[in-house]
Amino acid sequence: MAPDPESIALLRQDFDLPAGGMTEAELLDWLARQIEQMLCTRPDYLMSLCYTLDVDQVRLARILHPSAPAAPPLGLARLLYERQCARVRSKQAYTVPPLDSEDAW
Repeated sequence: MAPDPESIALLRQDFDLPAGGMTEAELLDWLARQIEQMLCTRPDYLMSLCYTLDVDQVRLARILHPSAPAAPPLGLARLLYERQCARVRSKQAYTVPPLDSEDAW
């Protein structure tokens, strides 16, 4: 199954995704490899990114726990992908009409 294009666009903002199409499994595998590298070289940036994307902290803690069923990079890749998919669904469900003037905020 191909990932949602809008979710891919959101992921591109934070990750240098390769050009071309990917299946969901390929995307998760690619993200997991990037996250594994970030966990080793830039863990503070990765945690900051999770905070900025409003990733569920309880789920994040479970994924990073030593007894987690999946390897942390794969679990975190899935969590980030699911979060971006949820953002897309939320944006589609709640449309905000454009403001009429600059002072309307």
